[in-house]
Amino acid sequence: MIRRYWWGLGILVVGAIVVVSIRLIRNSEFSADYLPEEQQEELEAGLTLRDVILEQQDDDGQLLWRVNADEVTYSPDQESANLVRLEGELFQDGELLYRVKSDRGMIRENGDVIFLEENIVANGIQNQMVIKGETLEWRPEEDIMTVRGNLTGSHPQVRAQAGEARVYNREQRMEFEQDVIATTVVPNPQEDPWIKLQADTLEWQWALEEIGSDQPLRIERFQDNRVTEVLTGQEGLVELAENRATVANDVDVLLTEIPLVAESDQAVWEIEEEIIQVDRPIRIVNQQEKVTLTAQRGQLDVADEVVYLNQDVVVVAEENASRLTANRLAWNLDDQTVLAEGAVNYQQQRDPQITLSGPRARGRIEAQTIVVDGGRVVTEIVPDVE
Repeated sequence: MIRRYWWGLGILVVGAIVVVSIRLIRNSEFSADYLPEEQQEELEAGLTLRDVILEQQDDDGQLLWRVNADEVTYSPDQESANLVRLEGELFQDGELLYRVKSDRGMIRENGDVIFLEENIVANGIQNQMVIKGETLEWRPEEDIMTVRGNLTGSHPQVRAQAGEARVYNREQRMEFEQDVIATTVVPNPQEDPWIKLQADTLEWQWALEEIGSDQPLRIERFQDNRVTEVLTGQEGLVELAENRATVANDVDVLLTEIPLVAESDQAVWEIEEEIIQVDRPIRIVNQQEKVTLTAQRGQLDVADEVVYLNQDVVVVAEENASRLTANRLAWNLDDQTVLAEGAVNYQQQRDPQITLSGPRARGRIEAQTIVVDGGRVVTEIVPDVE
């Protein structure tokens, strides 16, 4: 069956607009039977029309697109057309998806593809997006809109910039590529916390309110126009409605104001509460105090400036070669004090060499001010030998 499509043409003639519908059949000659004889001769000579309305339908008669252009110039085979200063509407399943405009454009492949360039703006009617770029390609039959070149997009959830993006409207998702930066939208960016994502690729599912990447990803939290926390990993997902981020594989956590760095295989970040939960082995380094902590699980409560560690906790202070082990530990990041509980053992290698063990310990390990109490305490001191 030969597929048919319609391009409606509105032509400005002596100050009046004459709207003409011209049917083109794939692999056939261009038909201008509905035009007056003098206009047919002009069309055949230059194949250029002005003040034109073009539209394309699918096999079921549903609109795929409609375009108003100041000028249309057809190719010799009538299978493509160049457009100048155009505005249009893009449809899917008979519903309006986008209103678009650009300085130039082209209709290709017998109307199956619309290509726009120069000062492109696409306004999403249903998804509330505003997309800008250097080129836009719309393939309605394949459900793909591709935007390239200095792409920017805005939405009530997210703002983004990238080198390229592909929009799949039926699946309600958008793929960004090439130096992608996406930021969440908040009412007052000067005061309200927001996050920035950076990656080579990002996928945004606007109906699910999720954005993430299976490529290396960096997420920064901003408060009062400054970065407070940074999470990086080989992949990650941000749940926008829950304000939660999950980052996996070679995860690094940086607290910028401590400063403190944590490493693990996975972290779940409650962004608004500033709580980072780690249910995998974790390693934490405070380079300023030269203290390293490890455990099987941990939680960083950034808002209260406390780190909680559980199971096989080990604290090592480089300055005085001391070591503390326990089942559980709470580390106050403000004053650097620790509270360790459960099978506590503290070893200090010099000044003097000492070992303490007991149910509980508190103090500052890097300052050698540890007190062990809470029950039976064993102390062993090795005097210095001259």
